[in-house]
Amino acid sequence: MGNFFRKIRLNTIIPIIGLILLFSILTFINPNFLSAYNIGALLDGAITIFIAGIGMTFVLLIGSIDLSVGAMISLNTILFILLVNRFGVLGYPLTILSGYIMGYLNGVLFTKFKIPSFITTFGMSGVYKSIALIVSGARPIGFDTSKMNLILYLTDSIGPFKVLHIVGFVLMVVCMVILKYTAFGRYVYATGSSEQATLYSGINTQQIKRLSFVISGISVALASIGLVAIKMSAAPSMGEPYQMNIIAATVVGGTAMTGGVGGVGLTYLGAFILSILSNGLNMFGVNVYLQQIFTGILTVVAISLTLDRTKIKLVK
Repeated sequence: MGNFFRKIRLNTIIPIIGLILLFSILTFINPNFLSAYNIGALLDGAITIFIAGIGMTFVLLIGSIDLSVGAMISLNTILFILLVNRFGVLGYPLTILSGYIMGYLNGVLFTKFKIPSFITTFGMSGVYKSIALIVSGARPIGFDTSKMNLILYLTDSIGPFKVLHIVGFVLMVVCMVILKYTAFGRYVYATGSSEQATLYSGINTQQIKRLSFVISGISVALASIGLVAIKMSAAPSMGEPYQMNIIAATVVGGTAMTGGVGGVGLTYLGAFILSILSNGLNMFGVNVYLQQIFTGILTVVAISLTLDRTKIKLVK
């Protein structure tokens, strides 16, 4: 039990220390690093990863993983623009509904057929990617000029902060409250910590799992809307670069892939760390393709620090 609480404290402290160190080093190297413009750019870089990472946090907390988030982003960005162009403001709830449906499908396939989550979501990733290619005609798409006012308000600024950044912060607070103060939140942690014990307590762990994947789907839909607001376009491969970064932000923030440890606030820190790292590497002129090396190494280190090896009887 003592080791468990020490691990929780380490999961919280290490990302905070890492964030402070990155801030301090880059501010020392470049005094303009903390300018309002650059802070806004950092938040832009973090916000899509973080909002999608909210759902990934719930999925990791139950001890599963969602490998379809990149394909879901691609499909949802395309659907959002097509729906807004056709139905106006109704495109928002319809896109969120599409995210719900994708998350629900992932959850049902995972729980009903007892297929490991990484196989289920990897397979569904191919389905969502194909649908994205079909509905977009395998090409980028944009807004009708008459509909652009329905999305531009998300990038209105209040100092360095955009409306989109504030929405992301509100989502973080809401989900932190859900995880900390509701029965569902406690069941999510319990399922990830010991599913068997939670099941014996009379809790429907399969329902908790399905709901966690639904939250992932809805989070991805919201992240897709935010991404479209920043990019003002969509493409059938738009979400692919975000797949690794969403998982990385969640584990770098301190959420364990073995479940039961972590939280949405830590994912926010993880997303911001990745955004700052990318910003710093750009500052030093590091090739964008090489930057994935740093992200990959950081992810492996974070996983090794957060992994609860008592839950893994055999490494294959």
